[in-house]
Amino acid sequence: MTTHQESLQSVLERAGVDPGFLAALAAQPLETMLAAGVHVSTADVKQLLSLDGATDAELLEVLRVRVAHAMADESAGCGGR
Repeated sequence: MTTHQESLQSVLERAGVDPGFLAALAAQPLETMLAAGVHVSTADVKQLLSLDGATDAELLEVLRVRVAHAMADESAGCGGR
C-alpha cells in the first residue's frame, strides 16, 4: 500500500492548494481520484482514516462530512492553514 499512500498524500496536498481540484473531489471523488492516478481499495482508505471496522456506508458518511468541512473552510478563506 505504500505507493498508493504516497499517491493519496499527493492528491490530498493538491486538494489543499487547488480549490478547483477540491471541488472536483467533492463532486466526484472516485472519478477524480482515479483520474489523478490513485488506485486504493476501501480497505486502504479505512486503514488510512483509522476506520478499520467501519462499513462502506460509514466510510462514505465520514468522507462526505470531511469534504463538506474542507469546502466550508475554503469558502470562508481559511484554506486549512
